[in-house]
Amino acid sequence: MLNRINLRRKSRGNMLALIAGFCFIVLVLLLFALGYVRLIGSSAEQKTAIEAAALAAARDISTIVINTPEFGLVGLSDSAPVVGTTPAVGDSFPTPVHSINTLIGTARLDYIIADAMSIPEWKEMALVDLNAAKTRGDNLITALDAAITASGSGSDKTGATITPYVSAETAYTQNQIRMTGSSNYVAGSLQLSLGGLEGGSATTIPIPNPAGTDASLDNTNTSIDGMRTVYKSYINIPFDGQDFVFAAVGTSIRLVDPKLYRATLPSLPYCHRTILKAEARTVVNNQGTTDNYTMQATACAQPASVHDPIPAPGALQVSFPDGMPTGPEDVNTPMELYTSAALNGSFMDYMESQNGDYPIDPSCSLAPDPAWPVASDTAHKATTACKIAVYDWLRRAGTKANVSSVIGMHSTPFGTDPLDALGYSMPWGGPPLSWPVIPAASYSPAVGGIPRGVSQIYRFESDGVVSLETKEQKPLPYYVVSDDQVYMESLEVMTNAHAGQTFEIENLNLPAPLNTAGTGNVRFDGTYDLYVRLYCRRPSITDGGKHAGEPLDNDPYVAVLPCQLQLASSQTSGTATVDSLILSGRGAKPPKPPMPMKPPMAPGGTPPAGPHQGAPPKVGGRVDFLQTVPGVVNFAQVANYEKFDATGSGPRWTYQTNGTVSDIRFRRVLELWDDAASKPTTEIGYVQEK
Repeated sequence: MLNRINLRRKSRGNMLALIAGFCFIVLVLLLFALGYVRLIGSSAEQKTAIEAAALAAARDISTIVINTPEFGLVGLSDSAPVVGTTPAVGDSFPTPVHSINTLIGTARLDYIIADAMSIPEWKEMALVDLNAAKTRGDNLITALDAAITASGSGSDKTGATITPYVSAETAYTQNQIRMTGSSNYVAGSLQLSLGGLEGGSATTIPIPNPAGTDASLDNTNTSIDGMRTVYKSYINIPFDGQDFVFAAVGTSIRLVDPKLYRATLPSLPYCHRTILKAEARTVVNNQGTTDNYTMQATACAQPASVHDPIPAPGALQVSFPDGMPTGPEDVNTPMELYTSAALNGSFMDYMESQNGDYPIDPSCSLAPDPAWPVASDTAHKATTACKIAVYDWLRRAGTKANVSSVIGMHSTPFGTDPLDALGYSMPWGGPPLSWPVIPAASYSPAVGGIPRGVSQIYRFESDGVVSLETKEQKPLPYYVVSDDQVYMESLEVMTNAHAGQTFEIENLNLPAPLNTAGTGNVRFDGTYDLYVRLYCRRPSITDGGKHAGEPLDNDPYVAVLPCQLQLASSQTSGTATVDSLILSGRGAKPPKPPMPMKPPMAPGGTPPAGPHQGAPPKVGGRVDFLQTVPGVVNFAQVANYEKFDATGSGPRWTYQTNGTVSDIRFRRVLELWDDAASKPTTEIGYVQEK
């Protein structure tokens, strides 16, 4: 009996030991599992926190901009000019922001079009724009590198201070949930850096349209983004020996695989580093123990851009206020502006407006401008001037210009005004007026009349296709030259543009020395002069004048539909007291003897006596500005100029509605004909007003 009891006790003791051992093992496993779960949880929390930090910093750098002399505000993202969110210039309108990728994409598209059309000057200007974009891209990345340091900052388009490091650190600490145990961010351990992305990613920049324009594009260097095909980033996409590399900026801020992050991409000819890498450390404390450990996490994010298609890039005008030339020298298509032998042998003065819009602002003036855009043409040919004007208009279209349409427009004949079928719209008429008043008895009826003027207006539609509209064009209103923008001129670019046409006003009593016989005729000859106004040559806040190189807001004239936002002129004060300016030495070719120059009109004074101007039409001197005194441009004639009418009470008109980017204007010359000598005595100028 005793042995049986002892055996029973021994068996029970063994069972208790077994149970205790099993419980210990289970406890160890539970503690291990709990530690593992805590480790996984801490890792997940750390991952969530660092990803939030990377996204916050990427969001911030997407908004940082720098100011550049070539393009105005430049950043990683495009931005429309919105009141209150973009800085204003002298006319108080907000200005846009251009992304580095848009600038590079525009230069690439313009270069492709230049190559297709065999226009080396366009290639040259596109490369100037590309090199400037690359330089400003480098400047932007330098600014971003500085901004993402612990004490760094940058500025957004409103001028507000942006601190990506602070945003990232705040996002990191706010996303440490700490449900799995006590953890502490290691202060100062957050590190932000910029790099590239191996293999690239989809950008927001569309490839040239139509598809197939660039045979070098395929699925290795492009991606499908919704309904569009876009370039890939960090892949060299050369064209004609020129390198084009886009930065990694997509349609939305997103995380990317840190394994694909590269501090540099040395295989590329250049690289704008935009992938933001965030790294930070956290100390995790085991509750009740001193067994602490440090975790480090890494995340990478790609910034975003809102691609701006520019709803209304602006209009190109080719204007003939005195009628189109009919030959032997003539121009009938845009391409002939570049190939005309007459224009190729003519040379332009290249000037800029200083201290305001010329000639209506106080203290404004025209001065020689040394910054001729085409270094290869040292002669400043008229054909090159026309190429510059059209290139500026093309550049305004950004990345949406349809290549085939741009090529096609150049061979499409200029349109004609339907009213041309009715003949000449304005006869010479009425007794002469002005200085001095000439008796009606000395004025005979006219032979013929004044040719109708016509303007060819080219615009980009929303799909990048070019449209052409033809409208009547009169000398009035004259166009101002935009502040700090470009004005070019040349006399006698064509001298035989009309054969056998002598529309004239007869037997006009003209004082000596204009007519040695005392009476004579005023008539058109076959000579044309050329004037070119560029409103967008310098799209810059600092170097682009008070309108920052934006188009002339003559919307009612060049818009497809009448403008609904017409405002009263803001130029209503101060103009009457501005002195006149005598213009001399007009044109790159020496002018023929002009009408006698008169002294500038004194403020508030009366016009001095001078030669006949006519009524209507009025005859002015050989200058493409309104004259109230022969040979003198008067600053006070604000109402007779197409000008920048509004100030910044809302978005700039020319963002949503087309204004003039470039105006190429041909003026037909009038001459005095000496009946007694059967020869012209002098070329006096143009019909000033019809």
